[in-house]
Amino acid sequence: MSKGKYILVDGTFVSTEEYQISLVESDAIHFTEKIRAIRTTFPFFKETLDSIRFKLFLYNQSFPEFTENDGSALRRQLERTLTKNKHYLGAILTLTLRFSGQKIQFTIQSEKTDQVGYELNEKGLYTEIFEPIKKSISTLSHLSLGSEIFWDIAKSHQKESTTDELLLVNTSDQIIETYESNMYLIKGKTAKGAGSEQGAYQDITKPLMLDVFKKLKLDYAENEGITKSDLYEADELLIVNSIKGIRWVIGFENKRYFNHTIRRITDLFNQLIFS
Repeated sequence: MSKGKYILVDGTFVSTEEYQISLVESDAIHFTEKIRAIRTTFPFFKETLDSIRFKLFLYNQSFPEFTENDGSALRRQLERTLTKNKHYLGAILTLTLRFSGQKIQFTIQSEKTDQVGYELNEKGLYTEIFEPIKKSISTLSHLSLGSEIFWDIAKSHQKESTTDELLLVNTSDQIIETYESNMYLIKGKTAKGAGSEQGAYQDITKPLMLDVFKKLKLDYAENEGITKSDLYEADELLIVNSIKGIRWVIGFENKRYFNHTIRRITDLFNQLIFS
């Protein structure tokens, strides 16, 4: 992936190489949303807009310039950034909102993706459980706001691991998520995931995934949480988010997984996004 040469800063383009933030900006409260672009479309745009609105609500802020009229102004700024950076096919946009008092500043960056759309990885991922830090259950644990610190800690240990993804656990030793992603197990005609009751992050793709499971006649459950034994008993394992789509996990320790059902899930996932 290659980053764009320009960053949109409060409506004005600045060279990426020259862009700097002030001390006031560095001290400001901020949050970031990532948005996938596929040609001229933004999959999960409505869900992302709802997430932005909710986070603004939590911080007691409002930003009607972006959030009103179904986010039409935000969409225009995203499109401007893609055009300026000549990212016409596939890209990831990063929107950052900073609060200084009641003043809100924004930046939008774009990064070109290797694939235009969501494609299932042909080479499966290897994963292992990350246990040094266990994620607690809170009113924010289902949001990125309450999950990012755990993701960052796990990522800082990633270089010491030979695996591709680390699985996070909660304080009850239930496996709940990976970096910025939900995880699901497939066993026969059953799909299993982790819910907010276990402190799991809830990606904006989840409602669509539940619809996919229903259409494929897979019984979905998350009430009991996911254990290490569940990983060994599963036939297939996948991780999902709105940026990378569906990714197939091939191995956990000495366990190996198939991807027969995952391929069907991926096909239907892509169909429903653009239907």
